[in-house]
Amino acid sequence: MHISPTIALSLALLISTATTSPVSAVQMGSKHNLYLVTCTQRTSGFPDCPLLIFCSQPVTSSLSKRQLRPAKSYTAVAYYANGPIETLPGRNTNPTAIATVEDPAAAWEGTQRVAKLSLGGGAGAFSSSIDVGAKTLDKGQIAGEARLDAEDFACFRDGKTGFVGRDVFGDETYRCTADYWCPSIQV
Repeated sequence: MHISPTIALSLALLISTATTSPVSAVQMGSKHNLYLVTCTQRTSGFPDCPLLIFCSQPVTSSLSKRQLRPAKSYTAVAYYANGPIETLPGRNTNPTAIATVEDPAAAWEGTQRVAKLSLGGGAGAFSSSIDVGAKTLDKGQIAGEARLDAEDFACFRDGKTGFVGRDVFGDETYRCTADYWCPSIQV
């Protein structure tokens, strides 16, 4: 595993005792968090198709009886400026900013991924470097690093944390699962 000296030193300071159990967001004490996610999206309306008779048939939502396009998967980065995702309903479940990294979905491991996040007053430059083979790690094990502008993040294997987006009708429009959770080592 390759990790920058700055991240290694910061991790050593943050985790003062050796432990084999996963590190939680509370233990890390991080206010800024990135989630490297794989999302599945359904959108309403007819598929983008010049001749509808040759397109795949859309499915119908059970709540609003509107037609939905077939699901597609993509990778994205979700930024939470006020602490990690809360598992309690209605508490910090929506990201502060989210940006598509690859469409269709691509593996995070073994390559640098980049994106631009819209952050209040401008765009934030995101990059991540997740180690080859990190997908096989247990939840909570260190997997690589990320950066958002000048802020460094240490990335840990997740695979379970997630969030859901809904439209005005209450229909689920996308569902994301965090492949990696990256708390800031600076804030």
